[in-house]
Amino acid sequence: MILISFNFRPAIASVPPLLELIKTDLNLSYFIASLLTTIPTLSMGIFALLAVPFSRFFGREKAIFYAVFLIGIATLSRLWGSNLLLLLGTTLVLGMGIAIAQTLLPSFVKTYFPNRAASVTGIYATSLTLGAAVAAGFSVPLLTFFGDWTFSLAFWSIFAIIALVVWFPLTLQKRSETPPTASISSVFPKTTWSHTWVWAISLFLALVTLLFYSVLSWLSPLYMSLGWSANEAGLLLTVFLLTQLLGTASISALADSNIDRRPWIFFSLILSAVGLFAITMFPLLAPYLWVSILGIGLGGIFPLSMTLPIDYSSDEKTAEKLTSIVLFFGYSLAAIGPSGMGIIRDIFGDYYLAFLSLFFINILALIFTFKFKPGISINLSD
Repeated sequence: MILISFNFRPAIASVPPLLELIKTDLNLSYFIASLLTTIPTLSMGIFALLAVPFSRFFGREKAIFYAVFLIGIATLSRLWGSNLLLLLGTTLVLGMGIAIAQTLLPSFVKTYFPNRAASVTGIYATSLTLGAAVAAGFSVPLLTFFGDWTFSLAFWSIFAIIALVVWFPLTLQKRSETPPTASISSVFPKTTWSHTWVWAISLFLALVTLLFYSVLSWLSPLYMSLGWSANEAGLLLTVFLLTQLLGTASISALADSNIDRRPWIFFSLILSAVGLFAITMFPLLAPYLWVSILGIGLGGIFPLSMTLPIDYSSDEKTAEKLTSIVLFFGYSLAAIGPSGMGIIRDIFGDYYLAFLSLFFINILALIFTFKFKPGISINLSD
């Protein structure tokens, strides 16, 4: 599970430190360049609905295996990334693989760790964040080593191969039932979409995911526009992702001591709000401090938002369905963030309004927190 989740972010997080170089090399606008992180986020949402049908047809463990295979193939294909259409195509396939595997892991947690949902989710979220931090930190050194940004981006396929080798024995487990018909319409009947809590959790995940991917995409370019080198901006992004590890590991572990997640969600979003406000208003005043505070906050909120579908599910099948729906809407809406910031940057010529908008989105998520009272049980089983 740890190795699988490690592969969810390197192919995305390795792009921002190289974004200015890719933009210049391929002669792209800021909006087109933003699609390199927008498309994976969007496809993570769109293809999340395929996770449950895939799980029903192949079995959960095999579905995860095939999804990580897609991640590895898409990442390796970036060796030919100097072709813009191919590069954008790899981001689409990459997002599909992440969508399926990421959607099925909470069900895995619900099955094997029902009483430790927040802490176990925190463990794989920590691995996910570590993958992002390592990729962001080594993208520029790998560029220096290989002399070509396409090799730097493709390098991360190695970790997908390792994860596939380790996960393969789980795919050999014998299934106890014949695979049922697994169309999207049969898995998600109309009544599924009318549940209030499905929409509430989806919107909340959309807000906090939008914050993460927008910062991931544009933090390095922001500081490069302020005169920092690619190495310096990449280091700052690495600090952001490493401090996320601290927030992910510590806050998710602490949250398991209380069935009510709201205090820790609120605390995490307060930290991220402080970080965003400071970066927007005083970007060159103690940037490492504010980026660290932002990282701890967003690091804490991610595993907690992913725990909500587990907390509110009555059983593992509901956990699969609810996670699939939540990620579908959450990531599809969150994809607006990176591309929206790119459009704002193209129109106004700087990042001030783009990052200020993130601060207000953070405040909206903060207000939303009060809705998530404990004791709710959702049943979406067949």
